[in-house]
Amino acid sequence: REEAIALLSAPQCPSGKKTLILDGGQMALQIHESVGHPNELDRVLGFEANYAGRSFMVPKLHQGGFRYGSDIVNLVADSTLAGGLATFGYDDDGVQAQRYHVVQDGIHKNWFTTRDTAPLVGQARSNGANRADGFQNIPITRIPNLSLMPGDSSLEQMISETEDGILMETNRSWSIDQMRLNFQFGAELGRVIKNGKIVGLCKNPTYQGMTPEFWANCDAIGNPSEWDIWGVINCGKGQPGQTAEMSHGSSPTRFQNVSVGIA
Repeated sequence: REEAIALLSAPQCPSGKKTLILDGGQMALQIHESVGHPNELDRVLGFEANYAGRSFMVPKLHQGGFRYGSDIVNLVADSTLAGGLATFGYDDDGVQAQRYHVVQDGIHKNWFTTRDTAPLVGQARSNGANRADGFQNIPITRIPNLSLMPGDSSLEQMISETEDGILMETNRSWSIDQMRLNFQFGAELGRVIKNGKIVGLCKNPTYQGMTPEFWANCDAIGNPSEWDIWGVINCGKGQPGQTAEMSHGSSPTRFQNVSVGIA
């Protein structure tokens, strides 16, 4: 209540290139939209182009190890994750649930594949990403539980090391192009950081970026004590449309040189 009242008279989010810290909930959406969807291999290969769009993660970028983020970025798909919304024994192709890196030490390692699509990129087997939302629908490639693995920092430490930045909390809006490359996200609340301290609130905070550049500017990730699992319950895809659920593990995370402002 106090924050809601304070936001009424808070200034608009300042504009410019700043240090950005995202809370765990906003990070979950960032993972979903800028790592999850771009790595669905059916989308990568153009099978979803007439509806959901395509992806900048074309196979030729994978050759030789495409840099998706900074060295501390490790993103893991895990269909065995305890309590995950996309946790199962076998996918709808009959492939056993697996855990694997999508991005390891900042380098892209894998897409989400099915029995149909895995051979198209030279993989010997599917990694078990084929799911339908009911018996009446054909299974399609789906984002599994996908998490940004914890680092060794803390939210308090990230703030104390920030000279000029914004901490954004709780998603308000999202927009991302059909290649999953250019994006803009808005948060409900911004906390202005100056010289290592939070000095006030700002309203209507948004940030913009390009996926690989944004993740390359990641320089701090919260430790395991600040890591939590967040859920997505309404991921739509396919024609006819289907809805799927999945979880994303994340902790507060910091990025440098991000364009922020108001929407």
